[in-house]
Amino acid sequence: MSKYFKAIKSYEDLKNQYKNLLKANHPDNGGDLEVMKEINVEYDALFTVWKNKKEVETGEEIKETADSTRTQFYTMFGWEGSNHDWNRSLKEVAQIVRTYVKEKYPTYKFSVRTSYASMCQELHVTLKESPVEIYKTFEELDNDDFWEISKRLFMWGYNDENRINFLNASAEEKKKTIEESNSKYAHILNDVTKAVIEDVDAFVKSYNYEDCDGMIDYFDVDFYYFGCCQDNGAGIKIVPKTARIKNKKASVKTSSKKEEQPQPEQIEAKTNGISYKITQGEDTRDGSELWLVRINETLTREQYLAENKAMKDRGGYYSKFRHAFIFRIDPTEILKGEKTA
Repeated sequence: MSKYFKAIKSYEDLKNQYKNLLKANHPDNGGDLEVMKEINVEYDALFTVWKNKKEVETGEEIKETADSTRTQFYTMFGWEGSNHDWNRSLKEVAQIVRTYVKEKYPTYKFSVRTSYASMCQELHVTLKESPVEIYKTFEELDNDDFWEISKRLFMWGYNDENRINFLNASAEEKKKTIEESNSKYAHILNDVTKAVIEDVDAFVKSYNYEDCDGMIDYFDVDFYYFGCCQDNGAGIKIVPKTARIKNKKASVKTSSKKEEQPQPEQIEAKTNGISYKITQGEDTRDGSELWLVRINETLTREQYLAENKAMKDRGGYYSKFRHAFIFRIDPTEILKGEKTA
């Protein structure tokens, strides 16, 4: 149950409610910082649900993200991420980011470092290794992808004729043009890689503040951040691997102590023939509330893929570290299940 958003009717209604809540509760406008943090957590979770609903209804892909709309709405007050804190040093932010990428993406490798100059500080997060291919295969490219490639390959000369010829060419001719170009910009990142990049970038930006004005001040920012994937992923190495559990022996030795500790209350929920175990927990990075959802049944590959997509539509994501789906708001009602203690 949402605490701040009431009777949402549509994707546009969600954004309008958020804008009004922002005006009333932003700290720069006399609001409470903790309340604003709670609103942002709810907005992030609900945004995914209502965005997906609109995409299904209209059949159109929505390019907006919760972070991009938040940036738009913060303009009149100065943009401040939901986790930003002026008392937190850049080194502390860097450590939080390191923990996040290691926990959520254990099979990927990121470089996280800081740099400082007289008038600014920068946080550099770079995706170095991926366990899977990062680009779409030629067969996976669609018309929008070919249009994007045409802009990249012919942008410097603004040669519309070459661009049109490329778009009208046969599949074999397009493939030959792409291969002969030998350009890193002739490749399109696949959905898996884009999702990882967008998630990490959004997480980093949630710890930043920015109120730069191109006409007045370029430096009103807590730290500069340029994204975790530069040059269209040209420097990313493909290193297939699976997640490993570190300090396995230590975990065995301490398991008996963990069993003696009181266990958090668990709620059972069931929907569409699948039952879940919901446990309230805590984010180890900032102490905020989260909920862990685990599936009781053993699913087939097809069932798991369908359920994984359904969880994303509901606003959750799978954590290999936790072996559970993570939600930022109580998902019991979202799952529309029958609750039993």
